[in-house]
Amino acid sequence: MDRSFPVVITLGNKEKFVAQSFVFSEEIASQFSEIQSYTANDCNADQINSTVKGKIVFCFPPLFRPSEQINTSTFLAAVVANGGRGLIWPLYNTDLLLGDNLAELNNTSFVPVDYEIAYRIYQYISNDDNPKAKISLTRTTVGSEVSAPRVAAFSSRGPSSIYPGVLKPDIAAPGVSILAAAPATASFQGIPYHFSSGTSMSCPHVTGIVAVLKSIHPQWSPAALKSAIMTTARTLDNNWMPIQANGYVPKIADPFDYGAGFVDPTKAADPGLIYDISASDYLKFFNCMGGLGPRDNCTTAKGGSLADLNLPSIAIPNLRTFRSAVRTVTNVGQLDDAVYTAFLEPPAGVEMAVEPPVLVFSKDRRVRSFKVTFKTTRKVQGDYTDFRNLE
Repeated sequence: MDRSFPVVITLGNKEKFVAQSFVFSEEIASQFSEIQSYTANDCNADQINSTVKGKIVFCFPPLFRPSEQINTSTFLAAVVANGGRGLIWPLYNTDLLLGDNLAELNNTSFVPVDYEIAYRIYQYISNDDNPKAKISLTRTTVGSEVSAPRVAAFSSRGPSSIYPGVLKPDIAAPGVSILAAAPATASFQGIPYHFSSGTSMSCPHVTGIVAVLKSIHPQWSPAALKSAIMTTARTLDNNWMPIQANGYVPKIADPFDYGAGFVDPTKAADPGLIYDISASDYLKFFNCMGGLGPRDNCTTAKGGSLADLNLPSIAIPNLRTFRSAVRTVTNVGQLDDAVYTAFLEPPAGVEMAVEPPVLVFSKDRRVRSFKVTFKTTRKVQGDYTDFRNLE
């Protein structure tokens, strides 16, 4: 989402930091509050008592604490219950809890920060006898100054350990800080909407897109719909830079982060070519499930190979010499007479070839097949590389 909710943390020494949170209380934003600090193993809900009332609580847990995400909600609840004015908590990446916990709870504000900001706040507290801070009101920022989309740190990654011959994930969709209807539970009583994050938010986006595509193309199969979404996905953000993936160390996203890329519903309505799959093709795939493992290519008794399942992606695990995969495409574009040329970007250490390199379609010939061959130029075990979509 190209939207953020910045707040400014101002320390008693006038040092300022920008974070994200929902702060709507003038009382919190207008005056400094004493900081009560907890470090190391003291960052535990059991340590919170009435002494935090009216204060901003700062927690600096050990770096790479495995139970961080589990402890945050419990710690925040203890701060709220004891009248704390706010909680500043370092996260590996601030989108881990963005949306679900960025809320003003009983006049208590939760402000996640990264470890760099947390360490500087920790240094200030360590060198000040009366540390104080205030947190500004939230403002909403939308547009190109917020790089979007980004792959969330909590998003599941590939490759699939069970089916390494099938690229996973398939697609990325909005799933961080999504405004959604609130569930009818006691904790959301009287709150019609809230911000939430996770697959529960990204899945409805894709479901809605599929529904729209199905209304435009009612004859398309589920595989065709999936193909249209994947082959038109984008890999650049709103600033035309490579999509980033958040994690312990942020990096440029790759197919194991976002699959084919970030969904683009407008382009998916007119993909030009689709990779369709019949029920019999899927049956051939499922018949080999029992024998498929991380090092099994899953070649069935009928001679079929997992690599030949007509997916809009090709994943080749354990490429030792050379390997080929066949794909069949159907022209669903607006022009009956169309010509498509293969454009290759092979990964380092791999040679690629496509036969035929040019596909010519006509009114009477809307379905064509091609073969992609991969040949390794080196023998390196344990590495994954990728190439982009054929165009």
